[in-house]
Amino acid sequence: MLISGASSEFLKLTQEQIEEKYLVSWKNGFLVDCSQVNLPICWSPFEQAAKQLTEHVEKKSIRETVLKLNGDHDIPKEKRQQLVLHKILTFLTSGYIWQDGEEDVPKELPWCLSKPLTRVSDALGVQPILSYPSMILGNWKMKNVDKPFEFGNVNAMYWTPGGDGAEWFIVTHVIIEQRFAPALDAIVEAMKHSSPGSEDNAKLVEALRNIPKVMSEMMYTFTKINDGVQPEHFYDELRIFYSGWGNGRNPLPDGLIYKGVYGDKPKTMKGGSAAQSTTLQLLDAALGIKHEGDQKNFLDEVRDYMMKEHRDFCDVVEENSNIRKYVDQCENDDVQLAYNKCIDAIRNFRNLHMKKVDQYIKRPSQRNDRRQAVEGLKDTGTGSTPYLEFLKRVNEDTKNCTLTKK
Repeated sequence: MLISGASSEFLKLTQEQIEEKYLVSWKNGFLVDCSQVNLPICWSPFEQAAKQLTEHVEKKSIRETVLKLNGDHDIPKEKRQQLVLHKILTFLTSGYIWQDGEEDVPKELPWCLSKPLTRVSDALGVQPILSYPSMILGNWKMKNVDKPFEFGNVNAMYWTPGGDGAEWFIVTHVIIEQRFAPALDAIVEAMKHSSPGSEDNAKLVEALRNIPKVMSEMMYTFTKINDGVQPEHFYDELRIFYSGWGNGRNPLPDGLIYKGVYGDKPKTMKGGSAAQSTTLQLLDAALGIKHEGDQKNFLDEVRDYMMKEHRDFCDVVEENSNIRKYVDQCENDDVQLAYNKCIDAIRNFRNLHMKKVDQYIKRPSQRNDRRQAVEGLKDTGTGSTPYLEFLKRVNEDTKNCTLTKK
C-alpha cells in the first residue's frame, strides 16, 4: 500500500490533535476519564439504582425499581456525559435481564430504559448493551491521582453483582488498557518512519521495539486477574451479566425487544467481550495482520461496539499504515527482526488469552456442580463465539504474518 494523501494528512497531526479527534490518550490509551463527570439531575434516580444494582438483584427488586424510572429526558450533548449515561443504562439493563440467570428472562426491555438507551447509543455510535466502552473504558476512577495507575489505586465506578470479584474483573481490564498507552506513540512513529520519503530504519526499529515491551506489561497485568477472581466464581456468577442475546441462543434466541424502538421487533446483540477492545485490532491494523473467514467477520462486527472515535482511529491506521509493506521490502535485518518480535508479542498475548479462557470458561463449564442457570453460555464466549476455536484461528492468522527473508 502506498501512502495516500489521507495518510499524509493523518501523519501531520500533532499528538494533541490525534488525542482530541480520536478520543485517545498518550497517557491512558483508549480509557476515557469520566470520574468527574456529572449528569443532569433528571438522571439521578437512574444513577442511584445503578449504584445499588447488586442489592436490587439480590433482593429480586431490580425490575420493580426500573419500572418506576422516567426515561423521558433529553440526552446530554457532551461526549463524556453520554458515555456515563450509557454506562448507567446498560448496567441497569444487564441487571434487569439477567437477575435470575437464564430463568424467568423478560423478552422485552421496558420503555423507560429502551428509549434513552437507544438514543444515547446512537449518539455515541455504539450498541445498546453493556459492552467494553461502558463496562471498562469509561468506568474507572483513581483514589489518588498523584499516585501510580496500579491495583489498589484504581476502582470501578459501577459493577455487576458478584462481590469484590466483579470489581476486580473490571479493574484488571482497565489497567490492561492503560498499559497499552505507549503503543499509540509507537504505532504513529512507526507509520511516520516507514512512509515514502520519510523512511528512517533506526527510528522505525526504535518505535517497533516498544510494542513488545507494551505487550509484556499487558500480559503481566492480565495474569493478576487470578488474584481477585476465581474461575468458578466468574463462570457461575459474573459471566451471565456480560452476555448478549439472540443468534439462536436460549433464553432469548430471537433477541430482545427494545420496547417502543425498532418497531418492537427483537434485536440481537453481542455481549461484552475483550474483542471489543480496540488495542489488538489497532495493532493488527498498524502491522498489516490480516484475518480471514469467520474470524474476520466477527472482528469486523465487534467494531460496531467500539466508540465511534476509536473505530475511526483503527480505520485510518488500517487504511494508511505502510509498516508491513516497507518492512517486507527492506533489506535491513534489524527492521525485520523488530517487526517479527512485534508479531511474536501479539501471539504471546493471544496465547495467554486462550489459556485464561480455558481456565475461566472451559474447565469450569465441565464441573458437575456448575451453576445450571447459566448453561446457555457453556460453549460460547460472552461475545457469542465458540471461544477457543475462534482465538486459535485468530492466533494462526497472526503467526502467518511473520516475515521471512527473501
